Amino acid sequence: MLRQRVLTALVLAASLVAALFYLSTPWLAALFGGAIAVGAWEWAALIGLARRGARLAYVAGLILVGGAVAAAALKAPQLIAPLLGVAVLWWLWALVELARGGGVHKTMFTTLPWKAVAGFMVLIPAWLTPLYLYTADPRRPAAVLFVMFLVWTADTAAYFAGHAFGKTKLAPDVSPGKTVEGLLGGLAAAVLFAYLCGVIVWNLDPAPLALWIALAAVVTLFAALGDLVESKLKRLAGVKDSGRLLPGHGGILDRIDAFTAAAPVFALGWLLWFGPR
Repeated sequence: MLRQRVLTALVLAASLVAALFYLSTPWLAALFGGAIAVGAWEWAALIGLARRGARLAYVAGLILVGGAVAAAALKAPQLIAPLLGVAVLWWLWALVELARGGGVHKTMFTTLPWKAVAGFMVLIPAWLTPLYLYTADPRRPAAVLFVMFLVWTADTAAYFAGHAFGKTKLAPDVSPGKTVEGLLGGLAAAVLFAYLCGVIVWNLDPAPLALWIALAAVVTLFAALGDLVESKLKRLAGVKDSGRLLPGHGGILDRIDAFTAAAPVFALGWLLWFGPR
């Protein structure tokens, strides 16, 4: 199982790096959009849309809304920061709901409309934020690669740290397998990764480097939140994985759950740091 998981992750990472270096922006938008469309299909199944037609309608609606948001942002770039802010606020609300004990089961996912809207709030930013980072980064695709590998580094380290040292359950009613020790191990690995990238790739001085590491730490915590929200959704649906597309990982949502929360947080930090002055 672990070998299969690692092989799948390596293939995905190599494919992503190749795409970011060799595909033009429209093709990247289509590639990311295709992945998000599969994620929307899985989300539709998890929230109880059993009929194929209903799932297709949900996917089409999400892509149309995402396209409209992208068009608005291209026409009025000043909207990008507020849009990212809305996405981050949504994840903060998700954190509050999880911390309340009953979690998203009592409010965020109480009815089908709420579940459907939640999918839009999760998946549309995950589609558009890497495109924003790609186009805004003068060292493209460094920023996109950084946030993706930051999330993967934290996830991998959390997996091994949790198995080696995990004793304290992080959120037993949401995801019994996750531990505080695993989270701390992932956070430590993410901080180290951010430090190395800040020094080697961006050549940051000590003060900016400290801010960069702090941003990476916050992004990593949000990544854990994204993982927990998807775990809660699967728990409510009574399934272990969102799909079977990726050997050793499950579905697309199982692979990008952490990224869905991390991406808008990092993009907002990037915009505030490197955006127009």
